[in-house]
Order: sequence, then C-alpha cells, then structure tokens
Amino acid sequence: MRKTRTALAVLALSAAALTGTTTGAAATDSSSTSRAAAAPCTVPDAFCATSGSGDQLVLHCGESALEPWSGVGYWDNRLPGGGIVKMFDYYGSVNHVAFADSGPTEINWSLVWALRTYC
Repeated sequence: MRKTRTALAVLALSAAALTGTTTGAAATDSSSTSRAAAAPCTVPDAFCATSGSGDQLVLHCGESALEPWSGVGYWDNRLPGGGIVKMFDYYGSVNHVAFADSGPTEINWSLVWALRTYC
C-alpha cells in the first residue's frame, strides 16, 4: 500500500511539473505581449505597483495592502504632499521606502510582503 501511495505521489508531482512547464512555455511565446503587460503604471495622486504580468495595485494615502506577487515588476509613487510608501518583508521589517515623486522603478516583488502609504 505504501509503494502505491508513493508511486501516485510521484505521478502527481510529475504531472504538475509537466503542466507548469507547458503553461510557462506558452506564456513566454508572445514576448511583445509580455513586455507591454509589464510596463509600469502611473496613476496621479496614488502609489501604483505593477506585476511582471501587468496586474496592478493602486494605493492612496493611508491605505495598506498585502503584496500578492513574486518576481520582477515596477512601482511608481505619485502620492500627494510628499507621501511615502514603506515596503515590508515577511518578518515585518521595512526593506524599502518609495520616496515622494519617484519612479517608475523596477523591483523584485518576491522580497516584499506588504505595503503601507504615509501621507
């Protein structure tokens, strides 16, 4: 029985790896789409974060959010009144500060777990 479970687990992992490989290959086939989607966003009077696939997260003064992405993306800080954004790591330590009127800047979102705006 134990060998059967182990064999099934190996098959499931192999299928998952194969599925991940094929979907990853399909996603990278269209390089023009990837580059366009990864462009930074700029939103007036807000902090705007962009994932590598083009998803956006917009925060205004006093807002916070868990950062849902990993990999390379961009941020652009256009908060009013000299507002800053603190980016926190998994342990709650500040690992980056986006100063007022800065960006777009490339960032590795894998190191950021949460964002908080201060205006």
